[in-house]
Amino acid sequence: MRLISFLILASIIYTSSCKNKANNLISKADENNTTKFFQLTQFLEGQIKEVNATPFFIYKIDIHNNKQDSTPINTAIFNQVSKQFLALDINDEKIKRYYTESIFEDQTTKSFTISYSTTNKELALQNVDILLDEDGQTVKRVLLRKYYNYPDSSAIEQLSWKPGENFQINRSVQKTGNSESSRQTIVVWNKKG
Repeated sequence: MRLISFLILASIIYTSSCKNKANNLISKADENNTTKFFQLTQFLEGQIKEVNATPFFIYKIDIHNNKQDSTPINTAIFNQVSKQFLALDINDEKIKRYYTESIFEDQTTKSFTISYSTTNKELALQNVDILLDEDGQTVKRVLLRKYYNYPDSSAIEQLSWKPGENFQINRSVQKTGNSESSRQTIVVWNKKG
């Protein structure tokens, strides 16, 4: 509960400081910003470390253009694929200032959602949603949305991590001329139910 109170207070302070900026100029106060974002990279690194330390049966499902292939994988391949979740860290001081935090409490599902978003289209990572249990500490799911613009196409990646169980990466590429392709990768290491 203290974490939620701290995050709400930090969010209010950060939001009010952002409203005082003119033309998105970085003020001295922003350079010394002490707002604490959720330590997502450390959380995911802990999840990856757990998979590497536990003898789980790990398998990967690839779905590309409606064709599905399922393959057992080792931890080296698991580590390689899971790196996509670690590629960008919103706590990195070089990009942190571009993200804003909001917190939503859903009383119906008895959970909290911490969201980070940016309006800077130059950044690949556009949104991060962390769903927490009502205790404010147990992560239920992590969702990342990335956008890429290329000279001949654009791509959207939606990544989802279910702690202690699986993750998936959905990638959709739109080429000029309206040609579209999609790929879904699901990695499972501790299937429940």
